[in-house]
Amino acid sequence: MASNFLLTSCTTISSSQSKFSQPPSKIFFRTKRIDNFKVNCEIKNSNTINDDDNEGKSFPGKLDRRNVLLGLGGLYGASNLIGVSNEPFALGAPVPPPDFSTCSTASLPDGSQVPFSCCPPLPKDLTNIPTYKLPNVLKVKIRPAAHNVTQEYITKYNTAIHKMKSLDKDDPLSFIQQANIHCAYCNSGYKELGFPGVPLQVHFSWLFFPFHRWYLYFFERILGSLIGDDTFALPFWNYDSQVGMQFPSLYNDVNSSLYDPNRNQNHFPPNVIDLGFTTIDLDASDQQKINNNLTMMYRQMLTNAPCPQLFFGNPIRGGEQLIRGMGTIENVPHNSVHRWVGNPNNKFRENMGTFYSAARDPIFYAHHANVDRMWTIWKTLGGKRRDFNDKDWLDSAFLFYDENRTLVKVTVQDCINNEKLGYKYENVPIPWKNYKPVPRKQKVKKNPKNVKPSTEIFPSTLKRTLSFSIKRPNISRTQQEKDIEEELLVFNNMTFDETEYIRFDVFINEDEGVKAKVLDRTEYVGSFANLPHVHAAGNNTGSSGGAPAVMSLAISEILEDLGLEDEEEIVVVVVPQFGGKEITIASVEINTLACAN
Repeated sequence: MASNFLLTSCTTISSSQSKFSQPPSKIFFRTKRIDNFKVNCEIKNSNTINDDDNEGKSFPGKLDRRNVLLGLGGLYGASNLIGVSNEPFALGAPVPPPDFSTCSTASLPDGSQVPFSCCPPLPKDLTNIPTYKLPNVLKVKIRPAAHNVTQEYITKYNTAIHKMKSLDKDDPLSFIQQANIHCAYCNSGYKELGFPGVPLQVHFSWLFFPFHRWYLYFFERILGSLIGDDTFALPFWNYDSQVGMQFPSLYNDVNSSLYDPNRNQNHFPPNVIDLGFTTIDLDASDQQKINNNLTMMYRQMLTNAPCPQLFFGNPIRGGEQLIRGMGTIENVPHNSVHRWVGNPNNKFRENMGTFYSAARDPIFYAHHANVDRMWTIWKTLGGKRRDFNDKDWLDSAFLFYDENRTLVKVTVQDCINNEKLGYKYENVPIPWKNYKPVPRKQKVKKNPKNVKPSTEIFPSTLKRTLSFSIKRPNISRTQQEKDIEEELLVFNNMTFDETEYIRFDVFINEDEGVKAKVLDRTEYVGSFANLPHVHAAGNNTGSSGGAPAVMSLAISEILEDLGLEDEEEIVVVVVPQFGGKEITIASVEINTLACAN
């Protein structure tokens, strides 16, 4: 499924001749089951998720619930024996928790095995895993901005990490076991419970935000328990503001437990972070980097994220094969920050530069605290920016050890309110909120007749900059029509070498000589960024060995700002920044999308 997963209710005009037997708006719903049993899947259009009001109905991208009951058979009983389903999985299609009993060796981006086990220690009893009950919150703690912390805080944090690193390596609370959580969940160490042929992956979909929120929640509570301070709160690295666009100094002391030698030594202060970093440092002034960073944050949080499905990413349901569709923030800046911190002298830029080792660097948790902070901010920006109310999302589950070394099950629905989890973020300036890009001074409409239509360009690799025209489904839309549906520029069925770093930028109303280093202008639409990773062998579908990916960019605001609302065709330019020869885009189209409820 793509990030625009409600497309059965959308108007679609393809700019490329489809290679499929169905139009693209239906392709996104044809998920491939890779279980070891057959389930009759019936997918219909519906935006409602109330089971009581919709008994017997199917939902977008969901399985018919009665068919699941018939198809699961003995596996449904098996999942109950594991003891993690208070509500039978067969009544819906949420992603189930991992099957700890079958945890296997995780894989490196090149497909070889990680040279150590990422699997957690097993509890004595796997048949009775309790559901986690949130403790009463007497006072909401404040996660501080990393650049604002006091020496007293740094000492406390360093002590907590030191104690965690001093625990036995087989202790589920030890630093190495906590780091291995990310390795097992993100590098194909786990299979979905009840679906032994389906690897569990928490990236590239709507699981990204809730998984990492729970991950940080327990990590933070464990640190607090080790120093006897239940008020302890993790810091966040607010690289989305000028004051935080350098590597936080509390992580730079070589004698501190917060230090990791496996970092890019060329990126320490006074270097300014590049939130679009590829692997090559941008040849631009610090001010231009800051301008670009603020522009990308505006695009990813506001322009390109007016709907839940664009911000959170693809829906993924139990037993389905993943079709990659990252949410805006997971794409950029999340992936770019991982690359910027990782050590370029290591094969996969370990530690931060690749999933399996990323959490071995303490900066990982400050990075993801800021990513989590973006979730809290996004919901305050108005419009239709709200959490999904899809039951399959809310009921998706994970397993974690709590601070008492008890393995517990948690669900998405219990983490969507961060203050119920007992924390919020320090109130700091958010400059990107008011950093709306402006058109270049000489605004000239590009003539679509001067470039080839996308039907003559795609499918294509990105060995060079591509310029093409593309038709729009509707022109001169009223404000009411815009409020109902967003206009999207969609890159379909992208296949690429997932072991490579890849980034490309997208512009509207530009020519092939576009100054791609300068992003602070209206013509810049957005970027795609890949962080090297791997999926389990035998479950790949892309021509380059990975699951296909989709990227959707919201363009309604940009067309308004460029004065192109009445144009039947527009000119799009795609600029490869790194790894373009490794990616193939099957087609590009413009469609409209109704935001999910």
